[in-house]
This record gives sequence, structure tokens and C-alpha cells, in this order.
Amino acid sequence: MGLDSVELVMSVEKKFGIRIPDADCEKIYTVQDFADTVYKMISIHSTEKCLTQIIFYRISKAFENLELSKQEIKPNTKLSDLLTQSELKTNWNRLGAELKFKLPELAVLDFNPNLDSYVTFLGIRTIKRQTPVTKGTIKQLIDWIISLNFKKMIDIQKITNKYEVERIISGIISENMGIPISEIELKHSITNDLGID
Repeated sequence: MGLDSVELVMSVEKKFGIRIPDADCEKIYTVQDFADTVYKMISIHSTEKCLTQIIFYRISKAFENLELSKQEIKPNTKLSDLLTQSELKTNWNRLGAELKFKLPELAVLDFNPNLDSYVTFLGIRTIKRQTPVTKGTIKQLIDWIISLNFKKMIDIQKITNKYEVERIISGIISENMGIPISEIELKHSITNDLGID
């Protein structure tokens, strides 16, 4: 485990008020493994609220209030189908202000989809550009919003399900490691896919 991984584990331990044994740390390869490990170590509280439904409703209402789209919004609706390219930045900022939540930062490819997905230097493909946020769906936007705003949305003392743990872990990884939330998936290897040593 490298220094960044140790720092990440310590941040998660502090946030949840737990201590992850070294033997368990050695079994954490993916973001999902991390969430599963933490989930086993915390108390779960039952509740009737469904955070994803609440955020879905707020997103739908925001699009309606801002008159950004005439089509029906469903979880699998692509953001690119709802937001026009010409006023993307303005409407993205309006959406964030209406929701009163931090949204993922738009990537270069959101504004210019014709760019190569890799940065080329001296004829060599070097760095993969960030995936466009607008290629995501409403469901993914909900996950990203909850991860980016977990401190406001989730009571760490009253975790209700594994989903909340997954969103908190994703949020901590994004915040501490500087990885855009739209680039973090539960299946991702912490070392290989996210580049955390």
C-alpha cells in the first residue's frame, strides 16, 4: 500500500470513526471493496427516506423550473439530451444554483465533443481526457451529486444502507485525491484505474 492509499484509508477511518485492520486493507482493490469493508464495520439505522428518489425529484423540478427541457426526465435519460451544447455552461451553472448542490465539473469534451479523447504530444497519445459529464445519465448525476455533497446529505452517525457508504467513499476519494467524481466507478481498481498508489 502506497502513501496515497494509506492517507485515503486514514481519511475514511476518521470520517466513519472506525479502524480498518491491516489484513482487511490488503483485500481492498476496488472502490466497491472499500465500501463493503466499511459497511461491515458500521451500525446501520433504518429509515423510510430514499435519498435517490428525493434527489431525482429535485432534479426533475429544477429542469422544469428552469425550462431547460420539454421531455420527460427518467433515470436513464442522458444529460446531453436535456442540455443544449450552445448554452451548456450557463445552464449547468443555473442547474447547480437551482438545486443548491455542488455539481460535477464539466470536462473539455463536454464543450467540444469533436476533440480526440486523448491528448497528443509530439505525435504520441499521452493522457486520456476526462469523460464528458453530459454523456452520463440522470441516475449517474444523482450518484455524483450525493457523492459531492455527502457532508450535507448523509448523517454519518445514521447510515441507512450500503449505497450511502458507497457515495461517501466515492466523495472522499474525489475530494482527497482530486479525481473528478464522474471518473470514479465502484468497479474501478483504486490503483490501476484511479492511479492511487
